[in-house]
Amino acid sequence: MKQGTAHTEDDEDLKAKGLSRNSVGLLGGTVIGISTVAPAYSLTATLGPTVSEAGLRMPGIFLAGFVPMLLVAFAYRELNKVLPDCGTSFAWSVKAFGPMTGWMCGWGLLMASIVVLSNLAGVATEFFYLFLGEVAGSPDVTELNDNKAVHILTTLAFITIATWISYRGITLTEWLQSVLVGLQLVVLALFIVMAISTSGEAEGSLNFSWSWLDPFGVESFTAFTAGVTLSIFIYWGWDTCLTVNEESIGSERTPGHAALLSIVVIVCTYLLVAIAAQMYAGIGTKGTGLGNPDTADNVFAALAYPVMGSGLGVLLFVAVLTSAAASLQTTFIPVARTALAMSAYKALPTRFAAVHPRFKTPARATVAAAAVTAGELLPGPSGVPAAPDVSWRE
Repeated sequence: MKQGTAHTEDDEDLKAKGLSRNSVGLLGGTVIGISTVAPAYSLTATLGPTVSEAGLRMPGIFLAGFVPMLLVAFAYRELNKVLPDCGTSFAWSVKAFGPMTGWMCGWGLLMASIVVLSNLAGVATEFFYLFLGEVAGSPDVTELNDNKAVHILTTLAFITIATWISYRGITLTEWLQSVLVGLQLVVLALFIVMAISTSGEAEGSLNFSWSWLDPFGVESFTAFTAGVTLSIFIYWGWDTCLTVNEESIGSERTPGHAALLSIVVIVCTYLLVAIAAQMYAGIGTKGTGLGNPDTADNVFAALAYPVMGSGLGVLLFVAVLTSAAASLQTTFIPVARTALAMSAYKALPTRFAAVHPRFKTPARATVAAAAVTAGELLPGPSGVPAAPDVSWRE
């Protein structure tokens, strides 16, 4: 690869890699971006900690975190117009700053994504047993997550399923994610409506105030930065839709538009859920209050039945489970395609440039990512994540 460029043998900037062409449209790309963010899981895990830092300004903090994401999305859109390469930041860094910078950027993305994959698999397992325990009405089922062998085997099963879907092609991924993302958004919309309509009935409920949207009203700069850091975390992954640029209809423009649409949908969802939850539960430190440290790791477990009732409350558990599982599957997309691009441009061994002749996916890179992710789990961590504490409801 020549200094500052990603030239092919024909001195073209973009090297064809054999991926499926014209397979992902604007809606499909947007769905993939939203899915990787995992809005239902991100919200249930972040509402509590953000309230503890920012208080009533939690919606404003989410809005503040959206601003850098929007600016990055605009930048990525322009970079994609110049070079719609599935290697995205790796390929763009090589073109702009040279091979060394691109190599570091590519490896950084690979390692970060592998860590996220193993964490998402563990989260999916955690909420899987929480969901089963809720359906069965048995704490013993929920506590299966604490069994190290059961946890690891279930996590490996989730990784295997996600790998198989990614291996089978982008069309299957797009179809499945449309269903899962649609389910998440419908359930969250239902939660928003029911939380706002019944907000006056709950202890600690609050009336909406426009001041909640002002992030600069946070008590201290330390709390502001901590809150914004949390809010940036819940936007992670929207740029996955750019890594399918070579497989998109209109590869130079569609992925960039999908990225912008993804984060707009995400920020609107976050703001509405945050406002609805705050109106219903308030920010108290007891009961269903969002500031309760006992429910901070899974706020929806605390609010599901009070807000949506015994009949519909379980849908929130379904939404969080599908959110984590869907994000696990779509996170394979940037890992495999970054490895494919790095291999195509000789920054990784050429064996990872292999594309399945039928499914048109980076088959070897996908399997390798799954193997590394599974390898992180097999030795076993010092402890298995415990299921969220919902004993307060008993």
